[in-house]
Amino acid sequence: MAFSTIPDPVSADEAEDQYFKYLKRKKLWIIIFMVTTVFGFFFSLFACQSETITNKDVWDVLIARLSGRTGPVSYIDTVVWNYNMPRAIMGVVVGASLAVGGAIMQIIMRNPLATPYTTGVSAGASMGAALFIYLDVALMWTGDYNTTVAINAIVFAMIPTAAILLVARQRHITPTSMILAGIAMMYIFSATTTLLMLLAPHAETVEGAYMWTIGSLGRVTWENIPIVIAVVIISIIALQMISRNIHLMNAGQRTATTLGVNVRFYRNLALFITATMTAVVVGVTGGIGFMGLIAPHLARIVVGSDPKYLLPCSAFISATILLIADAVAKTITLGGIPVGIITSVIGGPLFILILVKSAKKIWY
Repeated sequence: MAFSTIPDPVSADEAEDQYFKYLKRKKLWIIIFMVTTVFGFFFSLFACQSETITNKDVWDVLIARLSGRTGPVSYIDTVVWNYNMPRAIMGVVVGASLAVGGAIMQIIMRNPLATPYTTGVSAGASMGAALFIYLDVALMWTGDYNTTVAINAIVFAMIPTAAILLVARQRHITPTSMILAGIAMMYIFSATTTLLMLLAPHAETVEGAYMWTIGSLGRVTWENIPIVIAVVIISIIALQMISRNIHLMNAGQRTATTLGVNVRFYRNLALFITATMTAVVVGVTGGIGFMGLIAPHLARIVVGSDPKYLLPCSAFISATILLIADAVAKTITLGGIPVGIITSVIGGPLFILILVKSAKKIWY
């Protein structure tokens, strides 16, 4: 007869030591992905479409710009400082925002397939952009084409979110109902965008709007970086501050309420912050897919589901992937392609691999 062995009891000191080692491993993973983000930033910065621009040329421009020794603007200076640098900075910001938004949505919706676009933000933004690109309908003309498109997209991106928040005010609303409402809003706005496409007077505008919906960092300029950075930083800090209450929602609504969490308030607050952050990002770059889906899952594998560690780890993982993807997007063809194509090519197989590897595990 075989007897199962019972492990020796662990003392309180040993248990405490193991716990702190576990926390140190989480922090170490965050530091590792922070370093990979720095690597991805410079990889994207040095990836130039022109073969005539060498690494030395890039360093020379960076040193001259950072030291204030600016002379006549040359072709190399324009490519490195006015094209590659804004893209690299926005790659970090966009990657971080989509990953954090995805992690929060997966928690509050209690669904591993939730993303920052679940509430229909991307579809609303596409409709707002289409209104201006197809029909020249601008909520506010700024004198700059890309900025005007961005404002249209941001405002219309918040419309489906407002509808979801109204639905969420119902007393017995469930996360599943909110997801279904978001899908409904997505279909409504997507259908409207398709109708605008059919009504477009010029074929060139259809191509331009389609390229916008794919998602690209190529339209980023120094002018629209400050507002995006400000919104993303404030949003991530706010979400981190309420992360403890959000984490308790993993135990279920009744349990969280028993522990003193106002589930409806924190769920709606997290939803509003995430939607606002996502709307601003999508308004500038368009819809970049899969970053808000795969990055939280990758982070959850190495640091667990505690938002205190999950959010920063997800942010750095997503930023790394997006920066590398953008470097490939810039150089894969002579004119470059939208980074949304690359992230979809990478994200699809990677997400399937995650599902296969974690098929026997319970998601929480």
